[in-house]
Amino acid sequence: MNTSWKQKLSLLVALFFGINAYADTVHPINAIEQAAYEFSLAKAQENFDNPQVVTGKLDSRLRLKSCDGGLTVFSKSESVWIGKKTVGVQCNGPVAWTVYVPVQIKVFKPVYVAARALEANKIIAPIDLKLQQWDVGSLNQGYVKDRKLIIGQQLKYPVALGSVIKSTHLRPQKIVRRGEFITLVAIAGSMEVRMNGTALSDATLGQRIKVKNSSSKRVVEGIVDAPGIVMVQL
Repeated sequence: MNTSWKQKLSLLVALFFGINAYADTVHPINAIEQAAYEFSLAKAQENFDNPQVVTGKLDSRLRLKSCDGGLTVFSKSESVWIGKKTVGVQCNGPVAWTVYVPVQIKVFKPVYVAARALEANKIIAPIDLKLQQWDVGSLNQGYVKDRKLIIGQQLKYPVALGSVIKSTHLRPQKIVRRGEFITLVAIAGSMEVRMNGTALSDATLGQRIKVKNSSSKRVVEGIVDAPGIVMVQL
């Protein structure tokens, strides 16, 4: 083997072992992602059963010095551990570095959704609803957990088939309409007096409303107690 080949072989050997030596000093990206995953899962399990954690992928070109002292994982988020979060992974030595890993925590629960397309102003009936598994962490505006708080309510806006029912969609049903003939009920001790009147505005259950007494023509104020019934004080 001539001198030229010996030099080339020496260079290749040096390059090969140099690359491997460098590779041994790089902290594995998947180990960083795994640390973020385990941290996020533990945090989510403090509040939820069976949460799912999806860890974002770090750039494969990232080269970080191997962390001999172990990784420290942290987050500045103080809110409930659900939805999109950012987890910090830190090494303090021999070379200090910090990277941030995006994670998403999914928690699936049965949620009430529209069983069909619903038009605005519709009074919601049981047939209009169905339960469907949904990632509640993605519902930024929340959702209504109690079916009783949906049935009988009126829609402010149209709701598409399969859309989650939210409190922002709902308003109390107007059970008294302006111009409607209603019954005024006044109670004094054990005595009850009933009079006819006319509602001067729309109103929902429990709402105060002005009513014109059909006999005296006086305007009185009372509280809607039921459809067509307004309670007044004598």
